[in-house]
Amino acid sequence: MLPNIIQLQFVPQDAVKLGRFTTSIDNPIQNYHDPLWTRPTQAVNSSLDSFAGIHQTASGSGFASSLTSLLSAAFSRRSKTKLHIVAERVMTSVLGNSDDWFKEATKLPATQSWIEQQIDQGNDIYMIVGFHSVTNAHVIQESRRGTAAGGQIQLPAALALAAAGVIVPLGDALDSSVGGNGQILDETQSQFQVLGDQICALQYRKIRHAWLSSKRVDKSRLSQPWWSSVERWRDEEEGEDDVIEVELAQLEELDEGWVREASGDEVFLVRQSAES
Repeated sequence: MLPNIIQLQFVPQDAVKLGRFTTSIDNPIQNYHDPLWTRPTQAVNSSLDSFAGIHQTASGSGFASSLTSLLSAAFSRRSKTKLHIVAERVMTSVLGNSDDWFKEATKLPATQSWIEQQIDQGNDIYMIVGFHSVTNAHVIQESRRGTAAGGQIQLPAALALAAAGVIVPLGDALDSSVGGNGQILDETQSQFQVLGDQICALQYRKIRHAWLSSKRVDKSRLSQPWWSSVERWRDEEEGEDDVIEVELAQLEELDEGWVREASGDEVFLVRQSAES
């Protein structure tokens, strides 16, 4: 079972593609490569409707409840305020036949070149094989002690990353006592809605590689995708390994900066903030 990597920001669903290669599991919209393959990805989608991160006990709703509860806790730690997240729908999308997709994608010269560049730079490479999204997330923010700027309570900036224009306050949700610049708040509450489909957790597989020498390896015995280096300098340097073999592996445990949570058969990994 692949772990679900909880994101500490919402990312619009149309900004992330299944089958994407990226060097960051925290921010899949930076330093990434989408293989330009004519065959579309085969996504398997499943939907769980009307789930909340608050007191969810309905049978059959374990995953959606766990996901929104973990999001609430993670954003709360990040923003140092108490947040509850409610979603109209929780959607799961998984890349079908990820091994076949990987083998075909790594035949593309542009993909081969990108992979080599990242390896030369010492970057780990991951492939997105699934994600979870929430639709029209309703965020309830409670702040026992805080400061209001311009008479409005601001949603933590992390929630707005890459989602400009989709966060709106909900009507009269702002506490009626809030007003004036720099006012100290006490037991106040604000409510916002993040419109549209927003990715909140991703599933990755990791790309492993090995450099080999064309002078010493029997290419017919290579079982994983491989190619002769597209970087010509490898051919020009005597003794330099010039054949690369890659494979798609399971994502192993991450470093100590991540906390592991389990809910039934599902595993969640949440990054701890520097202050926690």
